[in-house]
Amino acid sequence: MPSTTYPDPLLGCTSGCRRAERVLSGRRRISAMMVDIQIQQCYHVRVKEVDVREPDALDEKIFGLLAENGRMSNLEVAAKVGVSEKTVRQRIRRLIERDGMRVVATMDHKAPPSRLIVLVRVESGQRFVVADRMASMPQVDEVHLTTGAYELVVLASFESDSDALEFYVRHVEQGPGIEESLSTHVVETITGSTAARPDHFEQFDKQASSAGSMSELLDLACDVATASLGADRVHVAAGNVLPGDPTLSPWPSTMRWRGLSSRYVEEIRVKGQAEGIILPNIVKHNQHVFVADAATDPLLRSVADLVVSEGFHSWLGLPVCNDDTRSGTLCLYWNNIITYREDLVRRAQELADTLGKHLPRYSSEPSDVPA
Repeated sequence: MPSTTYPDPLLGCTSGCRRAERVLSGRRRISAMMVDIQIQQCYHVRVKEVDVREPDALDEKIFGLLAENGRMSNLEVAAKVGVSEKTVRQRIRRLIERDGMRVVATMDHKAPPSRLIVLVRVESGQRFVVADRMASMPQVDEVHLTTGAYELVVLASFESDSDALEFYVRHVEQGPGIEESLSTHVVETITGSTAARPDHFEQFDKQASSAGSMSELLDLACDVATASLGADRVHVAAGNVLPGDPTLSPWPSTMRWRGLSSRYVEEIRVKGQAEGIILPNIVKHNQHVFVADAATDPLLRSVADLVVSEGFHSWLGLPVCNDDTRSGTLCLYWNNIITYREDLVRRAQELADTLGKHLPRYSSEPSDVPA
């Protein structure tokens, strides 16, 4: 008899349908297993090892070269550090991406022509009052509260040395609440890149050691000043330019000059004693003063007629010191107007300091200038 199939009451189909369903179910289970495997494979993530090394010596060398010259090529850097260009390229990429290195353009800001540092001792209870008053002045860059002999350190910048001197006299020496002060003029700011430099006056130092008299020493200083500093005229005085100071000798025991008339030198000497003009102020405040045009600058107003008749324009005056003892002055003159140059002032002060080192050997010599 032919086989007969009966409907399955649960599935609503024949037994042949049940067999087909079992086959389909098996395929579904296999398909589901494959999907599960694929999902597991998709979520099996391999974590890449991250390079967290600190910059090494080579990185530091590369960074230093680029900091000094950001336009240096990879080949130039490679030649200087002794590795291949490819290594330098990889290191630079890593320094940029990992360490945040940036190669940028900057502009050097020119230092103010005249900078002053003032140590201030204040009256009792006036520390903050004086500090606030000084900090509010446009010439003042910073005011520091300090411990020790002086309560305040004031840093200020000016367009000229005459402005600096006027500020010091008017706002510090005559300032309310200030008991005592000490000022110093910034000649140059020395950094690691500028610290090593040759001694411009080594030969002068050697020759000064063998000078037979103070006159010979000052003549030598005049010759060096005109030859090495480019001054058209020079005046150097040894001794005290403040006759009222009992701790030092009377008016300069010796003076020497180049390119100046005897009339000018004598009248400056007399006016300095009688009126306390700028030359005594240089020594009193122990700082250099630069005047671009002496014929019009208010600091030299009292001797303007002398300046015009003498025919010079720019003028630089510096103290000559031995340790903390004032020993005299060095004044340089230029026939034309020149601009303030920090390197010129530094070199002139080097000459003045070298001269001051040798002056004590002749302190017992008699004066050659009339009282």
